[in-house]
Amino acid sequence: MPAPDDRLTPRQRRDRVVRREALAAALVAAREQAGLNQSQLAQASGLSRSAVVRLEKGDASISSDRLWDLARALGTKPSALYPAAEANEAAGRTLD
Repeated sequence: MPAPDDRLTPRQRRDRVVRREALAAALVAAREQAGLNQSQLAQASGLSRSAVVRLEKGDASISSDRLWDLARALGTKPSALYPAAEANEAAGRTLD
């Protein structure tokens, strides 16, 4: 479970937003490449459609178990989603 925002430093809060947005973009791209809409991805992965929407907006974090479920539904591996997120320049800078 992610730490509540009030327990994070300002930098950690900024980094969280940037990282979630980068992973969100990677998920959208993978979903579109798989030819799925959000409802289809939700059904195939076992997540609710609202959870998929929140993830794709960058409004939520994801557990490693759910990331595996999404990757399977997308026909890829969890490790394939991270390079796309890391390619986001702002997200890459959060590692500095």
